[in-house]
Amino acid sequence: MKKLKIGYLALSKLSWKTPRIEALAKDTAAGLAKLEGCELVAPDGLITSEKEARSGAEMLASAGIDLLVMHFVTFPAGALIPVIAERIQAPIVLLANPEGPCAGKMWEQNSFCGANLGAFVMRRLGKRYGYLKVTPSETPAALKKFLAAARGITAMKNCRIGLVGGRVPGFYTSNFDEMKTRAKLGTAVEVADLVEVVDAAGKLTPAQLAEARAVVKRSSSKVNNVPEHELELAAKMFGAFKVLTAKYDLEALAIRCWPEFSDIFGIAPCAVIGLLNDAGIPASCEGDVPGAITMVLLKALAGGGIPLFVDLISYDEKANTGVIWHCGAAPVSLCRSFEETEYRLHFRVDGGDKKGVTNDFSLKPGPVTLTKLDQDADGHFRMLIAKGEAVDTEPFIRGNPLTIRFDPPVKDLIDTIMLKGFEHHYTVIHADVREELLQYCAWMDIEPVMPEVK
Repeated sequence: MKKLKIGYLALSKLSWKTPRIEALAKDTAAGLAKLEGCELVAPDGLITSEKEARSGAEMLASAGIDLLVMHFVTFPAGALIPVIAERIQAPIVLLANPEGPCAGKMWEQNSFCGANLGAFVMRRLGKRYGYLKVTPSETPAALKKFLAAARGITAMKNCRIGLVGGRVPGFYTSNFDEMKTRAKLGTAVEVADLVEVVDAAGKLTPAQLAEARAVVKRSSSKVNNVPEHELELAAKMFGAFKVLTAKYDLEALAIRCWPEFSDIFGIAPCAVIGLLNDAGIPASCEGDVPGAITMVLLKALAGGGIPLFVDLISYDEKANTGVIWHCGAAPVSLCRSFEETEYRLHFRVDGGDKKGVTNDFSLKPGPVTLTKLDQDADGHFRMLIAKGEAVDTEPFIRGNPLTIRFDPPVKDLIDTIMLKGFEHHYTVIHADVREELLQYCAWMDIEPVMPEVK
């Protein structure tokens, strides 16, 4: 994953500059420089004049920072703030330090008051910002949700989704406004035909095919009635999707997995979709581009990890649980037990148990976040967010089931979904990223939709 560039500017008044004030800035910068997966970009010393503010901001802008930490080491000259803000397009975190009276009853920094002034200016300039009041040693941990949201913004801005074959018939939930999505998130969509997958599969090099065969072989513990030639087709399909991903410089895929794919290729793509997700290429079923976008976002916010694309198929109000599932397209790295994994013929294609390939197993327990980005009837973007704990789930149905005990009442979650008309596809990641999603929504002017936790 590409390193996140963090800009740091320490603001002060020249007349307030002391060795202790300078040390506060140095300690803060040193902590930021140690953040994993990040690169610190900062000029030397305190920013005390408009000239220094201009120079520092231009340095950070030219470096292409993803987030600016504007540290109010003391109350600064107010004119510094807009000089910086006007030159920085990245989100800004206003950082203040807690303090108490010093020798001589002096209020040495007036740090929070400076950040308060900064908030006023940011709001009036229409900037994306957040704020913290922590010590230098606490700053790296306190920045977690802001770093994640900045990572999400950057990931979406640089994201290219491959829509392979279009959406499936009647799945209006997979529709999206391509240009509004690009204008809002920066995400581009590249359209490819299913025939191109077949063509790429036929042109794989021996090395590419050998690599794909090895991935298929190691991704399930057993094979249940799937012919060898269909496993070979799965390897060819996986290799073909990897070729297309490289050809079009794609971050993720949304695949029209039925009705014609199994006829054109000879098998359904379910198990292969799981292989793609395990290979770090988020892939959604049924041509759902918003689903693929949400998967990329979850991966970015969690700092890695593998997202799931699922249906919510049942719920139990008394147990406060819901069951998520899809038809054998989950990545094997998220299995409950590798010994349960099993390549099978698809239970619906051509009437059921006629063609492969699915990878059937239950999914693993642990903290999860369920979410989905969509556009409401009036076109505005919104995000469903629900946190929960996935519990140990027996493989009680074909495909990939998982039972989740939700934090909010499941009745309220279902009422929210149904009465607000959300899509029937969702994305899930094995991580608690609720706060990160909320911060991302705040900065991107996306409506968060969450049933209350009671």
